[in-house]
Amino acid sequence: MHAVLVASRPIQNSKTGIDASVPDYQEIRGKMMSGHVEYHIVVVTRLPTFKSAKHKPEDVVQFVVSKKYSEIEELYQKLAMVYPQASLPPIPRKVLFVGESDIQERKATFDKLMRFISKDEDLANSPEFLDFLGKSSASGVSHKHEKPSEKQQEETESEPFDFFREDSTPDAIPQPALDTKGRAENKLEEEEEEE
Repeated sequence: MHAVLVASRPIQNSKTGIDASVPDYQEIRGKMMSGHVEYHIVVVTRLPTFKSAKHKPEDVVQFVVSKKYSEIEELYQKLAMVYPQASLPPIPRKVLFVGESDIQERKATFDKLMRFISKDEDLANSPEFLDFLGKSSASGVSHKHEKPSEKQQEETESEPFDFFREDSTPDAIPQPALDTKGRAENKLEEEEEEE
């Protein structure tokens, strides 16, 4: 969970109660030549779903969420599908290798997208956007990483594992039938030859 702090600045989008922007990014280096870029989304809001019990109702809170291109693209696709009437600004298409200029262009485009969403009441308060930022609009709690209930956990723990039990699922790769000489039969080839 991200740190939610009381903000000193007022909300610019008073109609929606949320401001989101992408002022920064960070390149995350992996092994060898691998890695990815995380875009830092700064959220300033008065929405209760992002506040804890220690916050006052009138508090404006601020936090940062880091998202990869694929996560922002997924949000974009969901919003475009659920809200086709919204004229979302286009985002750059995905490419295998990105350079510094591509990253800067993406940051600027994602900033424009976040600001656009923040100004639209339907988009800013949509379950898709709120989940993307880390909260659910229905209950104020994210269910993405929900643990099983104690009862569900007890039930699975009480069942002993049977090493000899056969699964009802068939083999992933069907084995070919063997002819009398131990060779794999290929009925498709035989049928083609007869024609």
